[in-house]
Amino acid sequence: MVIVQDTQQRRELDGLTAQFRTRADADLAVEHLAQEHGIDPAFIYVEPIADENSAGIIASGGDHAAGAPSHRERADAPLNGAIQLTVPVRHENLLIVTSALRESGAQLIEVF
Repeated sequence: MVIVQDTQQRRELDGLTAQFRTRADADLAVEHLAQEHGIDPAFIYVEPIADENSAGIIASGGDHAAGAPSHRERADAPLNGAIQLTVPVRHENLLIVTSALRESGAQLIEVF
C-alpha cells in the first residue's frame, strides 16, 4: 500500500533545476522555498554545475577579500561555475515556485 502511495505522489510532482550566479543567491532561494512555500530543504539538492567545488561565478559575501563586502574578489574563492538547485514541485505550484526562484536570482530554470 505504501509503495502505491509513493508512486502516486511521484506522478503529482514535477522537478525543476535553477542556476544561480552565487552560492549566496542559491542559499537565499532555498530559504524562500522553505519558509514561504513549505518545501522541505532536505529535498532541495544544491550542487555546482562544474565537476569542481564552486561558490558560483562571481564573488559574494564571504568570498570577498577579508570576508567583508567589497568589489575585490578573494584570490582563493572557488569560482568554478554556477550553482544549481534541483527542486521537487507539485504540478499546481510550478508557476509560483518558478516565480520565487526568478525573484531570488535564478538565471536559468528548466522543468523536467
